[in-house]
Amino acid sequence: MAYFESGVSSYVHAIAKVDVYFPVDHRGNSHICCEECFYYRESSRSCSLNHESCTFPSKYVGGACPLVSVTDEQAAEVENLLATIAAKNSEYQSLETE
Repeated sequence: MAYFESGVSSYVHAIAKVDVYFPVDHRGNSHICCEECFYYRESSRSCSLNHESCTFPSKYVGGACPLVSVTDEQAAEVENLLATIAAKNSEYQSLETE
């Protein structure tokens, strides 16, 4: 257990990956906007990821949106990278408990 009575010496950097799927019609037209995002909070018209308010959420994505559009191939590469990182973290945690 950590004790912070005398302050914090450093921080551990952590990252998260979220998947959001925006709809595409039968003509291939995508509708990418805050309103279609799982993380859009309609009650406050804001984003759950960055807590920014969304202007015209049915038409646009906010300027501070942290989402990045990727191809299926890029998504697969990210999944493989995250699986490798998770495996390494498991190794380190098992070494720490021995």
